[in-house]
Amino acid sequence: MDEFLDKVKKFALLEQSRTQMPLLPHINISAEVGQLFATKFKANSQVVQAGTYLMDCMIGEALKQNRLKDHIEMSANKTSELILSSNISKNDAENIKYCVLEHHGVTKFYSIESEICCNADCYRSVSIKGFSYAIRFLRDMPFEELIELLKNKVEEKWQALTLDMCKREIEPQYKIIKNYLSYLSKQ
Repeated sequence: MDEFLDKVKKFALLEQSRTQMPLLPHINISAEVGQLFATKFKANSQVVQAGTYLMDCMIGEALKQNRLKDHIEMSANKTSELILSSNISKNDAENIKYCVLEHHGVTKFYSIESEICCNADCYRSVSIKGFSYAIRFLRDMPFEELIELLKNKVEEKWQALTLDMCKREIEPQYKIIKNYLSYLSKQ
């Protein structure tokens, strides 16, 4: 599994370097949060690590092709491709694929690892740190469009949070971000 994780991380970082998406700090946030919660929930940390690196690995390419809505499918296909050339167990392979497929949330998660990846993804938008990186690095768009994008993303990710521990931890930050966005929308 270590060899597979090295390959996954290299691929995700190369793809990010090539397309500039997802934001590098966002990759790091979800990877760090994923590992923290994998430990807290006694989940398979290697599956979570692979999931956090792969869940948006093709979002940059999807944006370039004007196919943002297909980024999950594209990332899942790339995940399957990477798995085919590895020697990881069938159970781990299936679990990793679901981490990618379910990272925007579902009614019932395949595994705790998949749920952790979904919640770790939310920290990219609903934590003050992740939100601040978005403001800093997504400045190539008109300000009003950026604020609208951030408002939508913050709400989407707040709704996707499912782990009570995550919600309790992130709720004060969510409220600050909502107030901040409300103020910016009035300008």
